[in-house]
Amino acid sequence: MNITFTLELSSHTSTKKEVSILIRMTQNRKLKRMATGIKVLPETWDPIKKKIRKKHPLVNQYNKVLDLKLAEVIKTYSKLLEVNPQVSPEDISRELSKDTTTNFFDFAHGTKMAEIKSRNKMGTYRRYEAVLSKLEAYAGKNLSLKRINYSFVKDYSLYLKTKLKNTDDTVSANLSVIRTVINEAIRHGLYSENNPFDQVQLKYTDNTKEKLTAEELKRIFTTTLPQIPSLLLARDFFLACFLAEGTRAGDMMLMQPGNIINNCLVFQQQKTGTQMVIPIVPELQEIIDRHYEGGRFIFPFLNKDLVINEQVINSRITYANKYLKEVSKYCGIFKKLSTHVSRHTFTDLALQATNENIYLVQKSLGHSSVKTTEIYSRNRVNFDRKSILPEILTKIA
Repeated sequence: MNITFTLELSSHTSTKKEVSILIRMTQNRKLKRMATGIKVLPETWDPIKKKIRKKHPLVNQYNKVLDLKLAEVIKTYSKLLEVNPQVSPEDISRELSKDTTTNFFDFAHGTKMAEIKSRNKMGTYRRYEAVLSKLEAYAGKNLSLKRINYSFVKDYSLYLKTKLKNTDDTVSANLSVIRTVINEAIRHGLYSENNPFDQVQLKYTDNTKEKLTAEELKRIFTTTLPQIPSLLLARDFFLACFLAEGTRAGDMMLMQPGNIINNCLVFQQQKTGTQMVIPIVPELQEIIDRHYEGGRFIFPFLNKDLVINEQVINSRITYANKYLKEVSKYCGIFKKLSTHVSRHTFTDLALQATNENIYLVQKSLGHSSVKTTEIYSRNRVNFDRKSILPEILTKIA
């Protein structure tokens, strides 16, 4: 009996409401289904064309993977027919389960790397590229997914530390990328072995995050600086990030006049996607009024850039940090001042001002590790929430 092949959605949904895409094999009215490893929301699936719709952010990459998987099943069927005219769907499934040749690098570029690129995270993309290039130099370009087991990971870790003299932080950063790809392969059903990273602990240096004391922060506010535009802009940008309840520098650089609603900064965090509503305190409004030049963005860092991506934003943050080092000298602060120090400083002072109310501070920062009750109010725009900045500012008055 001939076998027909098609793609369909599973009738079972996951906790994320995503549905698995399956390959359905039909023979004499009997069905057998095989997982493709790809899950999508039902509304992104076209049941007529048997394709993922264009509204999905990875439509091209995922449809290509589905085409390849379907072609692989049909090719296996044809190969089996050459030696046995009575091939069953079970025969195809068994034959495919023997395949252990999925290339690690091809899979990484076709899935996780493609996803990162589609989100325009070019800095992250280049970091992944560097890690994969280093791994290819060690293992060769024909490295298979199944070859990456516990022994391989331990040997590679030793190679990074002894041969390349990498620090524990660098080794862990490299292994983290490999772990991400392996986890993706597991979700695609291409890695059935025990996950080696369940037994490998990544070690990072336990550095205390740099932050300013209330006295040091007061110096940033009050010290008279030379009338050098770049110096003044860097200082005010640092303070704006702090006054916007520790907003990340990248989010602040992307802030536009349209993000100001009802005297609040309303935006989605680039890193987590969390919607933020930050009340604008008078001190922050003064800085905004001082630097908004009528361009696309509130701060002028990106106004002349035609293309804006992670790389461009990071370069502008580097520019600001360069001048913040000079600001720290004028203020008599002997710490490595950077835009992110404003976030750590806000966190520390906010905890003091709220009597260690971690929940309230998490809400201000928009951390992803929030309490369950926040899940229900995540999409609620709360314009009545009061800023905790006034309590903090009293400490540096």
